[in-house]
Order: sequence, then C-alpha cells, then structure tokens
Amino acid sequence: MQTDTLLTPEDAILIPVDVLGSDDPDDIIGANIDVLNALFSEYLGIDEVSREALVSYYVDYYLAQINNGGFSQFVYNSGWADDIVERVRGGLDAMGARRHQSLFEQGVALVAELGPDQLQTFFESDYFGDNPIRDRFEALSDPFYAAQETENLSRLNADWLKAHPKLLALSDPDLEREITRRAEAIPNRAERIAQALNNEPDYMKRIRALCAEAGQALEQVTAGDPSHEYQGHTVLAWHFLTDRGHHFMVEADGKAMMFDGTSGTKVAEIPY
Repeated sequence: MQTDTLLTPEDAILIPVDVLGSDDPDDIIGANIDVLNALFSEYLGIDEVSREALVSYYVDYYLAQINNGGFSQFVYNSGWADDIVERVRGGLDAMGARRHQSLFEQGVALVAELGPDQLQTFFESDYFGDNPIRDRFEALSDPFYAAQETENLSRLNADWLKAHPKLLALSDPDLEREITRRAEAIPNRAERIAQALNNEPDYMKRIRALCAEAGQALEQVTAGDPSHEYQGHTVLAWHFLTDRGHHFMVEADGKAMMFDGTSGTKVAEIPY
C-alpha cells in the first residue's frame, strides 16, 4: 500500500513507488533488498532498519539458497545464525506459507539432532566433497520444491510486502533523500566509516589508494579474475568501476597497478 504518512525510520519498509504496479513478485522483493543494501552501504546497522523489511530479505535469501543448492546450502552458508533462522521462521509464518513452515521446522529439528559439535564439523567441512551431514539435510530439498508448486514463496513474499501496513512507497528522489537523511542522522557515522575502512581486506585498501592517486572516485568493485595474464604470468586482477568507467588492478613486483579497463593503459601505481 502507499501512504502519505511518514513512518518512523525503524518501522517503515521503504520501496520505490514504481514497483507497486508490477505483477512480477521479484520487482518488489528486489526493491526492498536494494533499499536495505543502500542503507547498509551508508553504515546503518541491522538494528537500525525495518525489522519487517529484513524478514522479507531473509525469506528471499532462504529461497535463493535452496534453489541454488538445497536446504543443506542454506544451513551451510547462513551458519545457522539465530537471527537469520528466526527471521525466516517468522516470515514463513507471517506470509502464510504453512507447508514451507512445516518443512522449516523439520530442518530445525534436524539441526537440533546433530548437536553443536556435529554442526560445527559441517561448517568446517568441504561442502562439495564426501559429506554425510550435507546429504542428511538434503532429505528436505525435494519436499521444498514440491511445496513451491502450491506455496510459491516469491509470490507470498511480494503479496505480504504490498499489503503490509508499514510499507512506505516513495518517488526515487524522495527515497534517495530519505536514505541520505538516515545516513546523516547516525551520531557516530565518522567512526563507523573509519572502522569499516580499517576492516576492509588489503585489496580494497589498495584499490581505494589507487583511485585516490588517479584522482578518481571508486563506485563499485565488480569481480576478481584469478586468470588474468600480465607480462607472461597468470595473476589475480580485481575489476572495479570509478566515475571514469571500468578499471582493474593487478599486483606484481611490490606494486599495485591500476589500468584502464578498455585501453589497458596504466593509470596509476603505488608501492605495497
């Protein structure tokens, strides 16, 4: 639903207004995910965004994990974190996905039967090798796919979002302003940014330093290419976008080097 009343930052599920008319459930689900990711990129914490928006986010994550690799993959990749488990459980209930809810509780019971030691063994194992714990979880995958025939989680998720009383649909400019407003309202924003930058992996720090050396603004790191050829050697290249387009970084001979992604011309280099 659309509302003219601005809800509190903690309560509102924010989406762009143009997705409301779409019949594709992925449009509104994806829009909610995009807004949450935008808020996280502005250094808001998980306890500073809508709890209901997170429910939709993690139900979609649950669906994506099982579609990609079965129930075992969801357990493995989620680390069976309490907050994720509870959001998925609550979401299935709120969305009326009764068959899925029953299957999820069977999964909860399987994890409980394993116990913490065996569960940790599973997390430390080679997922794709000989893995009896993984195979044990796979008993739930086929029933999940069967449940999708009558309880499509994407459709239920989208319908739940559209009907939610805390949904706030905004124009793109208003949505951008609201994200900026929330970011600027963080009392210790500078400290959060400094901590996040300090915790970044070395390759990110080098990409940022190269962009600063080149006088460009980093927009997004897009991919790592472990098979890049540089001076007759196979090296890891990191591809990224700046305000001047596609670039990539390679590291060799004690230097990190930034190259234009189209011409291959070296743009900047720094020692490391």
